[in-house]
Formats: sequence, C-alpha cells, structure tokens
Amino acid sequence: MSPDADREHGSFERANFERFARGESIPVEVGEIERELGALWKRASSTGDTHAGAAISRAALWNLVIPARGAGALAKTKALVDEIAQGVPVRAITLCLDDSGELNAGAAAGGGLSATIESNVVSQPGGARVVYSEEITLRGPAGAETHFGALVRALQIPGVPTAALWMDAAMPAALLTRELLPVTDRLIVDTGSCARPPHLYDLQRLAAHAHPMPVADLGWLRLGSLRLLFAGLFDPPVGGAPLRRATRLSVRHRPRGDLSALLVVAWLGQILGWRPLRSAQTSDGGLRFDFARGDGARGDVEPDIEAFLVPAEGACDASGVLAIELAVDGRDDYVVCRTAIDQASVQLPIAPAKAVKLDSYSDAELCVAALGPRGRDPLFAKCLAYAGGLWALEPQTTGSQR
Repeated sequence: MSPDADREHGSFERANFERFARGESIPVEVGEIERELGALWKRASSTGDTHAGAAISRAALWNLVIPARGAGALAKTKALVDEIAQGVPVRAITLCLDDSGELNAGAAAGGGLSATIESNVVSQPGGARVVYSEEITLRGPAGAETHFGALVRALQIPGVPTAALWMDAAMPAALLTRELLPVTDRLIVDTGSCARPPHLYDLQRLAAHAHPMPVADLGWLRLGSLRLLFAGLFDPPVGGAPLRRATRLSVRHRPRGDLSALLVVAWLGQILGWRPLRSAQTSDGGLRFDFARGDGARGDVEPDIEAFLVPAEGACDASGVLAIELAVDGRDDYVVCRTAIDQASVQLPIAPAKAVKLDSYSDAELCVAALGPRGRDPLFAKCLAYAGGLWALEPQTTGSQR
C-alpha cells in the first residue's frame, strides 16, 4: 500500500472511530462485523481515545435480539435500545425485515442483507468513566428471516445469556420459533403493546415453544403498579376477609386492552382459588365469567362470583386497564380507578376516596426489569395458564354488566 493510500486508510479508520464514539451507525459488511467491532474497541483501548476525556469500558450483561419490520419500527427499536443501555449494558442485535426493499448499500454482498454497527454511550456521574455497549443492525428483505438464526448464533457474545424481545406479533412466527428460540435463554413479549398485541392463544403457543425457558411479559410488568395498589387495599386493618366474600369483580379497560384485563381477572382467580364455570359475551362488547368457590359440591347452579371485562374510555398507559372494582356482599366497593396515566383514585368502604400517585414506567425501564429477576415471575406463568382456561370457555350472549 502506498503512503498516500496508508494516510487515506488511516483517515478513514479515525473517522469511523469518531463516528463510533459518538454513537453513529457505521455500515459494514455482514461477514466483517466482529472484525470491525474488534478493531474499533482495540483502538479505543490502545490509543487512549476517550469520550470527553473519560476512560472507556466495554460491557455487556445480555445479548438482546430484537426483530422489527420496516424503517419506522427500526427507528423506534433503536431509540428503545439507547434507553435500555442506560439501565443495563447489552449487545443489541436488531433484525429488520424491510418490506420496502430499500436496503443499505452493499446488501448484495451479504446475500440480500446489510449491516451497521454503533455504540451506546452512558456517561457515569462525575464524568470519570464511560461505559460503552454496542448495537448491531441486520437488515434484509421480507423472507430473509431464514438467515437471521445463523447470524445471531455467530454474533452472540460467548458466556453471556441471550434474550429475545418479541414486540410485534405481526412478525413471521417462524423467525422466533425456528430461528431465535433455539439460541435464546429468555423470551420477552408485550401483551400491552398498542401496535398489535398478541392474542392469548399466540402467547400460550409461544410459551409452550419456549418451555422451560422463562417468558416475561412487559404487559404483566406494566400492570404491576395497579395490582400492587389494589392488593394494598386489603392490608391491615382491612385484611383478606372481604376477598373471601367477594360477589362481583369488574375490570374496566380500553377496547384494545382486553388481554391485560383478562390477566387481572386471572391474577385474582388464581390467588383466591376461584373455579371457572362459564363465560358469556355482554351486549356492551365485554365478557362475563362466572366462578365458584370450593369444590363445586353444591352443583354450580348459581355462581359465587361474577367477573366482568368492561370496555371503556379514559386516560391510560399501554396496559389498557382503567379500573379494578370489587363488590363484597353486593354493597361494599373496593376500587382502584386510574384518573390519569400516573394518577389513581382508591376507594374503601371504611374511608373516603383519595388520590394517589401511580407509578408509570417506560418501555425501556420495563425491558430492564424483564432482564432481571422480575423476568422470571412464576406467578405470571400460572396466571397465563389460568387465563387460557378462561378463554377456552365457550361464550354465550347475555346482557350488559349489572
């Protein structure tokens, strides 16, 4: 290589490193991803290049694989990965199916795939240190998902667990079941997604494919604040006696939040030992479930508890659940009702209603929680199975909620 070529190559490498240090995307050939990343990290550690004078540390606690479809979803995914990096360092591998066919230059060299690499920079307090994690984006045309499994296996950091974040139920199911699950240690879904949440049977099928792998649900975690607030209504001095005398449960939800509402019913039914009897569709577009307590020795002619899923409108987060209302002996109401995204009203028979702060978390914060111990919640698995039993009941048509 001539001196002029050496200088040109050196300038190109410096420019790439400066872009990498700033977190900008760098196009690379698919077969050269690891080599390019290694060269960039080597330069960072050996030449003393720093971010704002701070020492650089490369870190990854997870390989996080995120499929997306189209340029719009890819942009949202990249923004999500940037936020996740603030809470936990990951090697993010984003798999984008591009329906438009407008791929990056050089895609033909990768068998129809193109690739970019970039860093995620997290400045530590005091500016004494900067932690870098990395994001790899693979982009290909519809049908390219058959190549993604092998590439993910090649790009995983050895010895680091792998999680698959399955946010879009419209993605090809084979991409997950055939390509990603065999190389995944934890599956994360989102039943509360406003884009297109999975149906319950889709979720159960994914859980069956993943078993015994832990399955975490951002929708379930998103419901945590409401569930905790409702459970707190029965702390001393109230106690659990009203729960044992409950006669009616109503869960009000946005029209697209029926799965989240069903999980709320399943949560209470599972914990309190309610036995499903039958279901019915209501004239207002909701559902009614009848439950019995005990072993059904009385013949199950009349239900002990009625539960209603009631479509409604109101301020809400992506969970879609607006209120949980429990009637005891047909008169006493225990209510948690959302009044804003981060505000709720609680009501007990022994005290006037009061406003309380309702914790609300971003999708990135929920993803970080799903990668931690809360992503191995055995109660979610039980509630999912219970909800499946409710959904399997043959519905009839009945009147609206009483």
